[in-house]
Amino acid sequence: MGGALADIAKRISETRFTLQTDDAAEGRRLLGSLSAEMTDFILPRINRAPAPFLIAVGGSTGAGKSTLVNSLIGRVVSPAGVRRPTTANPIVIHNPADAKHFEAQTFLADLPRSTDPASPTPALVLIPDADIAPGTAILDCPDIDSIAEANRDLARRILMCADLWLFVTTANRYADAAPWTLLREAAQRSTSVAIVLDRVPPEANREVRHHLSHLLSEAGLAQSPIFSVAELPLEDGLLPHTAVYPIRSWIQEVSSEAESRNRIRRRTLTGSIAALPSRVDTLASCAESQEEAHAQLARIVDERFRAAHDGLATVVSDGRILQGAVNARWQDFVGTGQLFRGLEPTMARMRDRISAAVTGKHDAASPLHIAILRSAAISLREAAVDVVDGVVDDWGRTPAGAALVESDPGLRAPTSELEDRVKEAVSGWSNEVNALVRDIGQGKKSKARILSFGVNGVCAVLEYATFWDPQHARATDAQTTGPGVALNLAGTIFGEQEAVSLIASIRDRFLTAAAGIVGDCRVPFDSALRLTAVPTRQSGALRTAGARLEEAL
Repeated sequence: MGGALADIAKRISETRFTLQTDDAAEGRRLLGSLSAEMTDFILPRINRAPAPFLIAVGGSTGAGKSTLVNSLIGRVVSPAGVRRPTTANPIVIHNPADAKHFEAQTFLADLPRSTDPASPTPALVLIPDADIAPGTAILDCPDIDSIAEANRDLARRILMCADLWLFVTTANRYADAAPWTLLREAAQRSTSVAIVLDRVPPEANREVRHHLSHLLSEAGLAQSPIFSVAELPLEDGLLPHTAVYPIRSWIQEVSSEAESRNRIRRRTLTGSIAALPSRVDTLASCAESQEEAHAQLARIVDERFRAAHDGLATVVSDGRILQGAVNARWQDFVGTGQLFRGLEPTMARMRDRISAAVTGKHDAASPLHIAILRSAAISLREAAVDVVDGVVDDWGRTPAGAALVESDPGLRAPTSELEDRVKEAVSGWSNEVNALVRDIGQGKKSKARILSFGVNGVCAVLEYATFWDPQHARATDAQTTGPGVALNLAGTIFGEQEAVSLIASIRDRFLTAAAGIVGDCRVPFDSALRLTAVPTRQSGALRTAGARLEEAL
């Protein structure tokens, strides 16, 4: 069984709750509880590490725990009063012979040690007292319903590593929900519990005890003894000796007999271990929700960016970049209106017009070039913004994704550097086109034609032709639309096949640059997924470990 317990401890330590899911809060609470219980109680006890018999005094805010502890000890060792919470740090009252056990960083190892009950920093306060039986210690816990979450968690942790609970409540608050959540869990773990019913009016004692006994039976704690403490004036901050004598006598009886201590210790330990498979299975279900949520977020990112990359090919080739200002500049460049009226019968005369436009006083190629780059940049920026918006919208429909977007403003929109990166990408692509044309112009075959049209004019024609694919238009449009004319012009300059190949290469280069821009927009989402990643099949590992322990029981 030791190996099965060690395996469970390992799987628990590897479990992560990084995302906001419907059961994340339950999972984190259970993970913290199991982790602390394994480290503080089960593993040390199963390994037979010598330890005093631990009696934890717990209960709700204002129930009188600290006053009861002080009264049982016979002096003020724990702060008590009307200020809440009075017990911020756990206080251990122990026999001096057991000091080494509590001073060593094995019990509640992450808490520093202190001797000051009013210590402002979290600590385990150690109070030696010779009147405490050797091998026994009393722990005054923080309030289980403290306004401070850290106090609530610590109270629960201490209760879960104790052999016996002395649970304090009042006649007015014994039916509150918070105590019963813990008491039912104690019953599931077979933890020995005694109830102290504090501040009971004498006339209500019988009725309250009867109702409390009924509630304890329903919770599986029918055998738990109930001690009533009447509402009495304090003497030097302590309850009268007679008021706490039955409780003190019972504690002395339980703790002074080795057989009694060992019986309670075995019962609590055995019950805690027996409850592990079911609790680990619940943890596994919560952990599985984390896996599913993370996989869903990753799937959204993959699908959105895959669609965005696929959509770039359409953006680049369906002619949308050539609309508006680009089309107007193209008409200025080649006089498309005259072409439609059939007034330009030859490509030679078209070449003359372009050459004159490029080399004359009015350079029509530059406005066309600028318009193309601006339109391409706008389309590329829109693609980047659209894919980010799509992921944010889809993530926002899930609890996990909505929480991530809310906590990280950097996920809500593309980085402020997008504008500059788009400009750099489009400008870099244009420079590549220019370099390609100049490189081809070094060859004898195309040099004269390129020079006759002018490098800037040829680049403008190629850039214009890049953003249109004949497959997106009717065959009859190919010769009459601006892109069709540009393609024919490119064929005249470079030869038909080479022009098609060249334009395809230029289009691929733009797509590569565009894919880089869109891909950069994915980085913040991938980073968020990486930071919230959970171990692969953590739920399966937990279930396997739980089943292994169940077989060993």
